[in-house]
Amino acid sequence: MDKAVLEFKPTHANKDHDTKLWVVASGKGGVGKTFVSSSLGMTLSKLGHSVVIVDLDLSGSNIHTVLGLNPSHMNIRHYFEGSKTLQELVIPTPYPHLSYVQGFWDSWTPTDFSHNQIQNLIPQLKNLRADYVIVDLGAGALEAHLELFKVADEKFLITTPEPTSIEKTYRFIESFMCYSLRENSTPDAYGNMISTLRNHRQRTLSKPFSFRSYLKEETGIHYDFFEALSSTPVRLLVNTSRNQANDDLGHSMKSVCNKYYDLGIDYIGAIDYDNAVWQSVRVREHVLVAQPFTPLAGQFLATCKQLIAPEELRAVV
Repeated sequence: MDKAVLEFKPTHANKDHDTKLWVVASGKGGVGKTFVSSSLGMTLSKLGHSVVIVDLDLSGSNIHTVLGLNPSHMNIRHYFEGSKTLQELVIPTPYPHLSYVQGFWDSWTPTDFSHNQIQNLIPQLKNLRADYVIVDLGAGALEAHLELFKVADEKFLITTPEPTSIEKTYRFIESFMCYSLRENSTPDAYGNMISTLRNHRQRTLSKPFSFRSYLKEETGIHYDFFEALSSTPVRLLVNTSRNQANDDLGHSMKSVCNKYYDLGIDYIGAIDYDNAVWQSVRVREHVLVAQPFTPLAGQFLATCKQLIAPEELRAVV
């Protein structure tokens, strides 16, 4: 694919408020990012907010499938090729207030994003005519994913109770920390930091290690990572929870991040396993439309309310 990107003029000239950018990521594939992205979008739209879901999963874009829609010939490939603005690619859905931008559905060659392409994309995302833009990323800690994750107003990191997913979630967090610090560090300081973190993981350091203290003492690093995350923390969400132990996993992972990296992440909650999810995909009707009054729908409602109107949580039944 041609890597050239045109610098389009903002298309959201009539916007009288800031669009909030929510980014949904994971360390491993198959954990339910697309289901979570679509469910967050569906829930926000039911609350009366305008929402655009942008499918940026390069290897498995299927937001349209989860929403029960046929694939469109107009997709985000046209934006990266420079033939359409991002706003021109927004497709309405049958659901009030909810639209989407289809991902790379008709690309049969390997596709990747350059740093410049992502830098050009970010303002286009924030200029879309919507209250909320939800970006559904692919799996893994790719540079493009980490950059979008860094600038997001809300950072959702999806895991499942499976050991493979838990391990990759920790790796994503580590990669995100290092990526955020790289551009604000000298090469020597960054290299020393990576070496120190490896020794910390392998438990070969001679004294107790505090990552927060290390960053304060290291003169070659000019970025307060912890201060930057205090206003927009990583929101950990455990998907397909089957029991109380699965629900408690998020608290344990939060504790591990605090113990080993002095990093305070926010455990936003768990989403129950429900057979109705895969059954709804098979019949091409989103589960929150087919079954709007289930505990599953209530969990997504509570999650959204917690972020956009926490004072109203007491009214949620």
